[in-house]
Amino acid sequence: MLGWLLAALVWGGTAAAPGFSCWKECKSSSFHCSWPPLGPASNTSYLLTLCFASRGTCRQFKVGARTTYALNHRHIYVLSNTTAWVEASWGGHVHRTPNLTLNFNNAVKPDPPDTGVSFTKTGGHLRLQVPWPPCHRGSQPPQREARFRKVGDHVWTQVKTPFARAGGDRWVTCALGGVDAFEVQLRHKLPHWSSYWSDWSRSIFVPAEILASPVLGYQLGKLGRDGQRVLRLDWQPAPREQGNVTYTVRARMPACGCGEEQTAVLGREVTTHSLALSGAEYQILLTAANAAGPGPGRQLWVPAEPGTDFGFKDVSVAGGNVSVRWEAPSSGSAYCFEHQPLLGAPKRGTCIQREFPAKSIHVERGELEAPACYRLAVHGWAPARGWATFALRHHYAGNDSPAVPINASAEDAAVVLRWSPSPRAACPGVLAKYLICHTAEGDNMMYTEVDATASNYTLQNLRPGTTYRVGIEEVTAESGGTCHPRWHFQTKALGPQGAAWKSNLKYLGISLSLPAVATIYQLSKKRARRLLLPPLPKPLGSKAVQFSAAEMSQGQPRSGFVEPSERFSPAELLIPEPNLGKEMSDAGTRPGTPQPGPAGDKSVVACPPGCEKELEFAYRRQEALSPAEFPPSGSSGCTSHLPSEEEEEEEKEEGRRQPLVPIALLISDKPVIIRDEEGWDPSPEKSVP
Repeated sequence: MLGWLLAALVWGGTAAAPGFSCWKECKSSSFHCSWPPLGPASNTSYLLTLCFASRGTCRQFKVGARTTYALNHRHIYVLSNTTAWVEASWGGHVHRTPNLTLNFNNAVKPDPPDTGVSFTKTGGHLRLQVPWPPCHRGSQPPQREARFRKVGDHVWTQVKTPFARAGGDRWVTCALGGVDAFEVQLRHKLPHWSSYWSDWSRSIFVPAEILASPVLGYQLGKLGRDGQRVLRLDWQPAPREQGNVTYTVRARMPACGCGEEQTAVLGREVTTHSLALSGAEYQILLTAANAAGPGPGRQLWVPAEPGTDFGFKDVSVAGGNVSVRWEAPSSGSAYCFEHQPLLGAPKRGTCIQREFPAKSIHVERGELEAPACYRLAVHGWAPARGWATFALRHHYAGNDSPAVPINASAEDAAVVLRWSPSPRAACPGVLAKYLICHTAEGDNMMYTEVDATASNYTLQNLRPGTTYRVGIEEVTAESGGTCHPRWHFQTKALGPQGAAWKSNLKYLGISLSLPAVATIYQLSKKRARRLLLPPLPKPLGSKAVQFSAAEMSQGQPRSGFVEPSERFSPAELLIPEPNLGKEMSDAGTRPGTPQPGPAGDKSVVACPPGCEKELEFAYRRQEALSPAEFPPSGSSGCTSHLPSEEEEEEEKEEGRRQPLVPIALLISDKPVIIRDEEGWDPSPEKSVP
């Protein structure tokens, strides 16, 4: 037995054999020894040997073909340092593992760390709070290790944490090297030299860091009769790699510190939230947080309700002190009196922590610094509804004159008044309007009201070259609205320069109107000529008509035509002598009607009316002269009778009314009629037989 012990000391040492271990679990009395296969699985037998240094003895345990063996604490010396090894034999072969030195009492293998640990992650550095193993004893902290990899990767990165000093913290810190999502596993061991590392824990999902604050949108309603307004918040959902994100909404009223801060914690699926606020100023903070920690918050400033006047029974100011009286519309457990200047450093209101019933009358007092615009308000709080505004008014503390300095720009009949709004105009609801008054010497005072937001006004319909007095005053709800003209201005006189300018404008109008009148006249003249004097027919476009059979006969006389011939001149025509007695006896025959002469076989064509005067048209009708109207030889006209002026006018009117007549020619023994392009064909005049 002593030889075995010496051989064990020479063979082994304190280093653990690879794959060979003996340990116990926390709060357990059984020990487990295990080793890897050392020979063929079918015919290999194992022998476990334990040598105890304090006793100087060794014990052997036949295991058989198994590679694990459970030891009862009653069969071994747990307080003594022990050297152990395993021998494997098969078919005449013997294989022995290296020696393993341990102390069974401290050879503890703890359970893996719990995955429900808390951790934080900032800038790629992870800090995990790992609890100590339950079987840990003493003040020396256990050893810890961690390994991590990015989500989706397969290669682990293992890091060791340094030994912590006695009583040190329980945090494990490792640099992940990125802000992305990671998978982390942990293990630990007791500080004794014979203890074992625990198995790796289940993976801990470390989400990506929240680097940006939520994009916040909002809608703010008007203050209702209940003294509250609704603020609706909305934001974009967080990315999936940020894991389980929670949103925290905080609402704080800086003017009153006696009320509780409104806080709401919302889950990942919630992206909208509504708050019931009073009419005071609020600070809203929205933060998103996940397992890695909170991200930067998004802050929203909600202004106080402007321009509302309600709730106060009376407001009185004496010197620098203000006194207000108000009535509570409902009961509550606390209220706050706010007298906050609109500009400058904010001031905290006065909080009164006591119960008050509905319809109760209260009086509050405060100090005001002039000149400044103050918001006077009373807010009440009740557990069921939160904060609500009971009374609100804006007050301007100051003794500024209501008269407004102006800058006048005068013309001949108008003046433009400009002014800068006073501090009273910047106080909501204080300034009601501006009152403008102006007058001239001997005239009545004229008043004009202007909106409170205006900064200029134009006085019109003034007399040129006249001196006026004008004034502008601010009108508030308390003032009576009086106005006194303190400023003078004079409108410009017309003068010679104005007269010359008007004369130049007159000449310019005349010079421009003449070409316009001439153009209109020319256009009207052309249009009238086309209507009264239509264009003449074009001979080239004339058409010949077919002649009837009667006209084509040789013995038939042709009425209405004169047969010209190149062999005779007009003076050589044979004219039959008229029968004057027959003509004079026939009272129904009109002058100029042709009568048959001695040569009855020749028909004479009648000369139609109008032969006495030439027609004005370029194409004149060819007419036959009666014997009575044919001029004597040597004369050049149709008759020696001269027409009167009335006859000339009638002939002109008749000539204007007559349409264009066709020209009848006789070429050889066939008459030809020339038509115009429209095909107009008046019937020929009948000849008198």
